[in-house]
Amino acid sequence: MKSTWILLLPAISILAGCSKDSPEEPAPALEVKTAKIDARSYSDWVYFSFEKGTVVEIDKANFNKSLDWDIAFHRNDVRLNCGSSGPGGGGAIKMQAKSLSEVAAAPSSGYVVDATKSIIVKFTLPVPPFEDQPANTEIEWLNVDTSNPPPAYTLYDNVYVIRTAAGKFAKIKFANYLSDKNETMVISLDYAYQPDGSTRL
Repeated sequence: MKSTWILLLPAISILAGCSKDSPEEPAPALEVKTAKIDARSYSDWVYFSFEKGTVVEIDKANFNKSLDWDIAFHRNDVRLNCGSSGPGGGGAIKMQAKSLSEVAAAPSSGYVVDATKSIIVKFTLPVPPFEDQPANTEIEWLNVDTSNPPPAYTLYDNVYVIRTAAGKFAKIKFANYLSDKNETMVISLDYAYQPDGSTRL
């Protein structure tokens, strides 16, 4: 009987050691998706849900009472579901990172909520009319220089971390402002969304 225990004890020790020292499996990387947003309209905003991964239909007269959207677009203007734009817990932070892979976690604080912004509501020459509307001032992703026609566009390459209406997180980067037919303000948006509510991105 003694010899049996002598043989078993080393095996048990080896198994216990393997279990203790085995590294944990790394969490799988979030899937990066691309959304196409037609934001050409001067009169209408287009609303998008990260949870659904698609544009959503919102009662335009009551957009600021709905929790069904996270981010909205009007030309190069952006709106989040927070502050003056909606009842959600949204917000945005401009990161120094230039690629989505550089951002591994959402910051714990510093999110800018919506206030008001002067936006063009109709295309007329020589001076288009502007109107103050709820919008996010942190997300300035495209510079439009109208000093000399035609307008010159400069796409900024910063990554933004977005806090959604439900308080979850996504990281986004604007990839293009042109459609396949070279129509301006048809936005290509690369994003990764964390559905479990953690800050891991």
